[in-house]
Amino acid sequence: MIKFLMGLMMLLRHNAFGAAEELQTIIVKPGDTLWSISNTYLKDPKKWNEILKYNRLPSADPSIALPGMPLKVPVNLIKEQYRAARLVYFINDVMTRKSGGADWKGVSGGMDLYKGDTLRTRVDARADVKFYTGEVLNLFPNSIAVLRPPNDKNTDVRLMAGEMRGLRSRVVTPSSRITPKTKDTEFGAKIREDLTTVVQVFKGRADVEAGGKTVEVPAGFASEVKMDMAPSQPVKLPPLPQLADGTQTALAGGSAAQFRSEGGVVSLGNLGKGPKMGTGGKQPQVGMTGGNVPDLNDKALDTAEIVKMLSVGNPVQSYHLQVSKDQTFATTVLDRTYDAFDKIDLNDTLPAGNYYMRVALIDLLGFEGKFSAPRPVKVGR
Repeated sequence: MIKFLMGLMMLLRHNAFGAAEELQTIIVKPGDTLWSISNTYLKDPKKWNEILKYNRLPSADPSIALPGMPLKVPVNLIKEQYRAARLVYFINDVMTRKSGGADWKGVSGGMDLYKGDTLRTRVDARADVKFYTGEVLNLFPNSIAVLRPPNDKNTDVRLMAGEMRGLRSRVVTPSSRITPKTKDTEFGAKIREDLTTVVQVFKGRADVEAGGKTVEVPAGFASEVKMDMAPSQPVKLPPLPQLADGTQTALAGGSAAQFRSEGGVVSLGNLGKGPKMGTGGKQPQVGMTGGNVPDLNDKALDTAEIVKMLSVGNPVQSYHLQVSKDQTFATTVLDRTYDAFDKIDLNDTLPAGNYYMRVALIDLLGFEGKFSAPRPVKVGR
């Protein structure tokens, strides 16, 4: 009995140790051997025998060719340039295309993404990627991004279209290069139809480089980069908006907007001066003359005009609402973006029951902030 308990304890200890080991899958190609794989992928090729601990191989001889198969390798042994990224979250229609491939395929939760792979999000879709080296990529709807482009060693993400948010990620867009300057730098990058890039820094500092010029953008500032032109000087953004739970969203916005929910009815109330939300329909944008909101995609608008628009009234143009049956939001029953002056009655949208909801505010430049903490909501009159 004592021997059995000792054996069980050793087994549990081994399992706990193994669970803590971060593993990455490497696909064996025809003609590959343990020795050639180790020389290609491992920081120290002499540690080829470590691979034997995590895989059942037909032979322990490192010079014998292996059959086509996946190999599990500890991430800490792999050269940084070959470490994969992991898809930690996605919702709705997200596609991936392998480096050098032509076909788009659907993604799966927790899947590994490799150097040169491309991610694409469709309407109302989102994908969150974490690199094993710590960088984070949040890809928003209608966006395309290449992970660790093969021809650029100093780039984590090449944003081809759409919008992203990054933590420490080094990003290249059609018109600029964005390099974080601190370990906690968070920023957003958005590509307009004319390929102009708008960069907003939420935390830390980032260098924005284009046209042979580099501009440092601190937290709370933004810069605009038009094609074949130098970045604009950083412009200060208004204070961050407050959600009803007292937390801030990391986007350009003002404190005039506050998200509210009561009795299954959801709205973005205006707490400052100006018209309050009615019972239905849309009200004019607060602070805009005559209720006419300028089109921020208008190519004639320059940075000064954008800053002026951000500085008046309510700078939040819409909000992204998610409703789920559980706090993890692994699956959602509602995932839509609404105008800032829309009022949504969940009682008319969802079956009666208890749910959780969260919201992310979207500013006039189209940048989406972080989701608020989940809050319970009861649906059903």
